[in-house]
Amino acid sequence: MSKYDDFVNWEVLQKNSESFNSAKPFRYAFVKGFFKKDFYEKLHKTFPKLDDTWFKNNDYRRSAKTLYFQEKGEYEDPKPIPSINKEWNLVKEIINSKEFIEKFSAFTGISFSNIYQSGFFANTKGDFQLPHIDEEGEYQFKLQNMFYFSKNWQENDPGGTYLCTEEDESSRFFEPYDLDNTFVCFEETLSSWHGTRYITKDNVIRQALAVSLV
Repeated sequence: MSKYDDFVNWEVLQKNSESFNSAKPFRYAFVKGFFKKDFYEKLHKTFPKLDDTWFKNNDYRRSAKTLYFQEKGEYEDPKPIPSINKEWNLVKEIINSKEFIEKFSAFTGISFSNIYQSGFFANTKGDFQLPHIDEEGEYQFKLQNMFYFSKNWQENDPGGTYLCTEEDESSRFFEPYDLDNTFVCFEETLSSWHGTRYITKDNVIRQALAVSLV
């Protein structure tokens, strides 16, 4: 038994392990139902609202709103955040737990030591991110995870993190449309191109939590 069994469906990781490890051209998986339903509904309902505390990324490469959930290096002493509720602080506790690291290491076959950083993303109409790879020098990520908290996303709606074979959006080979208690993860390599298509709909918010593992 795990202290987090009432909040997380650990078994979905193992069910998707083979899919992750056989995926090409780089390893990735799309996982549904990671959080328990009741817990997820509380997270969805209390996802941080857009306000002046969010950082706006706006240049030729991307347009998005971000809010740090965990700073780089904070895994050594992760602290609760007074401005968010107990459920989201529990998520912070979970992703910094030894169990989370061990479960994701078993799921992917990749040895992880800790969370490098994590952050909230809120994408609305006009937001996008061009194809890119993530590289942080000596802290090259090993696995990127994008957990989604958005309901009523429709087939072919832009907003989910797509994966592609090169620095060209037309080369995408995977793009999620179910953003309701799902996550996409992929192994970070020098060919792990990914991005987000330009959101065209009014009154939609793609809510996500990015968690980078090293």
